[in-house]
Amino acid sequence: MKRFVCSLLSLVFISLCTAQTTLPEPGEFTEAEKAITECPFDKEADAVVIFDEASADTDEQHKLIYIRRTRLKILKPKGNRYANISIPYYSREEIEYISDIEAYTCNPGTDPEVKRVPSSAIFRQKLNDYWSVVKIALPNVQPGTIIEYKYITTAKSYRIKDWNFQRELPVMHSHFSLAVMPNYAFSYRVFKSERLPIEIKKREREGRIYFEMNNIAGLREEPFMDAEKDYLQHVEFQMSGYQGTFGGTTRYMTTWDEVTRELMTDASFGVQLNKNIPLGPEWLSSVKAITPAFERMSAVYNFVYKNINWNGTRSITAVDGVKETWDKKQGSSGDVNLLLINLLKEAELEVYPLLVSERGHGKVDPETPFIDQFSKTMACVLIAGNKYVLDATGPYTPPFMIPFSVINTKAFLVAKKKSAIITLTETKKKDRNLVLIQARIDDNGAMTGKAIIQSDEYARLTRMRAWQNDKDRFKENYYTTYEAGLKVDSLEMHNLENDSLSLEQQFNFSLPPTVSGDYKLINLNLFSGIAKNPFISDIRFTNIDFGCLQSHCVTESIELPPSLKIETLPKNLRMIMPDTSITFSRLMDVKDNELRVKYEISTTRSVFAADEYEYVKDFYKRMAGIMNEQIVLRKP
Repeated sequence: MKRFVCSLLSLVFISLCTAQTTLPEPGEFTEAEKAITECPFDKEADAVVIFDEASADTDEQHKLIYIRRTRLKILKPKGNRYANISIPYYSREEIEYISDIEAYTCNPGTDPEVKRVPSSAIFRQKLNDYWSVVKIALPNVQPGTIIEYKYITTAKSYRIKDWNFQRELPVMHSHFSLAVMPNYAFSYRVFKSERLPIEIKKREREGRIYFEMNNIAGLREEPFMDAEKDYLQHVEFQMSGYQGTFGGTTRYMTTWDEVTRELMTDASFGVQLNKNIPLGPEWLSSVKAITPAFERMSAVYNFVYKNINWNGTRSITAVDGVKETWDKKQGSSGDVNLLLINLLKEAELEVYPLLVSERGHGKVDPETPFIDQFSKTMACVLIAGNKYVLDATGPYTPPFMIPFSVINTKAFLVAKKKSAIITLTETKKKDRNLVLIQARIDDNGAMTGKAIIQSDEYARLTRMRAWQNDKDRFKENYYTTYEAGLKVDSLEMHNLENDSLSLEQQFNFSLPPTVSGDYKLINLNLFSGIAKNPFISDIRFTNIDFGCLQSHCVTESIELPPSLKIETLPKNLRMIMPDTSITFSRLMDVKDNELRVKYEISTTRSVFAADEYEYVKDFYKRMAGIMNEQIVLRKP
């Protein structure tokens, strides 16, 4: 995807929006719209956005006013879910408020065709202390229904939101018009494919800029995809300066050094790092007495993680402040991790705030000092030349491991003299599983046995979280998915509390016979992590990001009955990608009625570009086919 980075300097506010494309009036639906039965540039789509438009202006009180209008059409029964309209807004202290809500439905061929949704079908719901949502209940939605809704958002904060031209559904027309307040300057950057044109019109005398794109195919979820945001066609904004009362333009956050200065003097960020938290001298003395710096860091991290709860709000800066977070024992991600940094400093450790962009949030462009590129603040501790990244608000991660959500990302280290964009990589810790199977097959071809699975490093973390979240579904997710009729019992979990040991899973299993005439078919692909090829789409738009390196080994020892013999023993083989990034091997032999099997899968890199998709897809297709190749047994 090609990026365009542009600047808007010294733009002047104008109060009226000048539309570039003429659209039907609200509630008026054209014959051409009624005739749409499929999206011509995305024929698989269940629904299509006919248009999505918005304008951003300010009122006399310098509040930011968004007027947004969206029209879409349901094409297939599965598309009915897009009629569930929800409009979230930041409701705390009425920072944002949504008003003037209108909604319409059009069902061609009915009487009346067009209905305005009554106000009784529009309601608000408070999600938490910070966020609320407007929901619109639409009647009689079915394939062929056209939906339109319009609303105004009034915001006290003058922060221009990003505009997405693209979404999961294909979009026929999308435009955004922005008028900037007097004396303010904004920079913007456009992310788009080289194949898709964009229209950008600047009217500097009016202080307005207009963006338009048309006929954009939908971006749907793909296995192991990077953040959707990295591939959406969109434009981002950030204030880059303002003109003072007596003239002269103040520029800020146009370089990373300026970002550092701004953050370190900000009351909700840098000032929070020097607050005096009332922990008491005994706690601080006991922590400082821990001589190994790593153990001291671990003690502070574990203390904060266990005692301070994340309230679910994501923020880079403090929302309530670290003192209030300590008193309440909960806060936003910014509050909790800034409190963690504060206490690590008190423990006399070299620690800095680290702005990160989790993979689900999007990639960071090091050339563009946009703070909105980041989703969270974490702590970065420097000990003996090693960097340790700590997050007290995400899923628990031992302090010697990088949080999984930020592997393969770039982050910004905020320090007065050491500020830098750094890359967070992990080449030693892997998603590592060792599967040991001891089984026997009876005369009918049924298999019974015992399995021991040792999950280490990131595999341990993933399975620990899955076990803690839903013990009932754990077996289904990891074990019984491999074969119909596979049953697991007597599951035991070991080393749940020790991060340095493997998460050991022991269980018994049974597999009913699969019979074809005189032959018994045996599936040997059990608990390997590759039940089937995850890459089945013909087209791939996004990179493949496994998150971390993979290392999986399955060793099986299977006792065969004297009454059955192997028809043909599959050959030993080894597959390898041209660049050696993925390797797979299968070894089999038989000795004294014992079948011994070993599968090994290993990767040397975890990210593959979209243009490598065909190679990865073909490799996994062949690998899954080989692993699912059945052993055929028959009577001698």
